Amino acid sequence: MTKVNSKVLGLIMGVLFIPLSLIGCTGSRESGGGTDIFEIANTEEVIGEKGEEVLTLRKHYMILNPPEDLIDLKDLVEGYVKNHPVESKSKFIRLSFYRESGDLPRDWQPDESYMNTDRLEHHRNDLIASITWSAAQPQKEYDVYNKSKEGKIQKRMRFIEDRLVE
Repeated sequence: MTKVNSKVLGLIMGVLFIPLSLIGCTGSRESGGGTDIFEIANTEEVIGEKGEEVLTLRKHYMILNPPEDLIDLKDLVEGYVKNHPVESKSKFIRLSFYRESGDLPRDWQPDESYMNTDRLEHHRNDLIASITWSAAQPQKEYDVYNKSKEGKIQKRMRFIEDRLVE
């Protein structure tokens, strides 16, 4: 009788444990469901020499669990830049924000090895927002994108500061 009860108990625990462990696996890819932004290490680019007329700074960020609404996405990146100001003497600044994907995981790093070059320009399908401004034009321009999983632009919105531009 105890053999049967222990087998039934083992079966019940197995039936409950397997789905729960699978749910845990699918949730581990996300950062607890909340949105998080961080700079992608080893990707900052400074183009031009300090003595030159034109000096460009490009920084790249990852957004985990980005909002799907484009106005919310714009507000998110705008708030991030206000809370994490970019200090630079560069004449042009471009900040690019990417979503996490199978091709661009959260721990992605550029690879310049001989047979396996992998740079951020190979991941434009995951670019979902950008901010640009310059010393000559200090108003920030925001581009936000809603893209398919394959990277096809489904909707794009462009803002100059808080004004929507068609």
